[in-house]
Amino acid sequence: MTKIMAMPAYPNIDDLIDQVDAILLGYKGMSVNFLFTVDLDYIEHILPIVKEKKKELFIALNKNFHSSELESVKEVMHKLADLQIDGILYYDVAVIQMKNEYKIEIPLIWGAEHLTTNSATMNYWNHHGADMTYVSGEITKQEILEIREHTNMPLIVPILGYLPMFVSERHEIKNYLNHFQLNDLSSVYYMEKEENRYPIVDNEEGTFVYSSHILNGYQEYLEFQEKGIDYVLCNENFINHDIFLKIITLFHNQNSSDEAIDTLLSGNTDKGFFYKETVYQVKHYD
Repeated sequence: MTKIMAMPAYPNIDDLIDQVDAILLGYKGMSVNFLFTVDLDYIEHILPIVKEKKKELFIALNKNFHSSELESVKEVMHKLADLQIDGILYYDVAVIQMKNEYKIEIPLIWGAEHLTTNSATMNYWNHHGADMTYVSGEITKQEILEIREHTNMPLIVPILGYLPMFVSERHEIKNYLNHFQLNDLSSVYYMEKEENRYPIVDNEEGTFVYSSHILNGYQEYLEFQEKGIDYVLCNENFINHDIFLKIITLFHNQNSSDEAIDTLLSGNTDKGFFYKETVYQVKHYD
């Protein structure tokens, strides 16, 4: 059975947890693409609730770390292992190296979003200590199903939400505002291009740009269940909380349709890359 994993954008998960199988949270100062991040106190507070309801809790340490941060990352990994959470989502190779070097007993999810595109690399990292893979949101449904056939690793597939497109450690928005002496303290900015509106976040970790439309993969979720996909991820970022709860309930009860979810999201949806092949064209020079 395919499990539903939620990535909340708000601190209160009480109204969400009964409708999902797993929760993914970003760790404060050590994760990216999370509007809401947590610390150890928060994790220690909610973990008994999660376990009592027989759910799973995953924590993301998925930023690209500087050398000066590695000691702190190691300490957090040890503490998360002591708490016996269900796994850490990572991007930086340093995380898997520290797990192996310091014998930290905790499952790892390889989550380099734009690189997790093929079974061969997944199997390589599985051999070196990764336990699961968060599959890229930039490959087709058929490619995901082919990966399923060629790896034994559990897979997490993004199925609902805005997809990350661009990241920079530089503060592109804040630098622009400062240069033109503009006073705008919004938590989310928007870029409009060709009638599309792209959410942008500029926080302490850098600048992040997201897709203009919300991925709605409800029908694909039903197919992924038949094909043995282990988890699907529903991302709440930039989605109204009440609407997100309604959608999660529809996923949980499996009594909906693409059209019903499109309506809840005011039609601002698409199928992401599920049916868009990436074509590389070599330029010819005369």
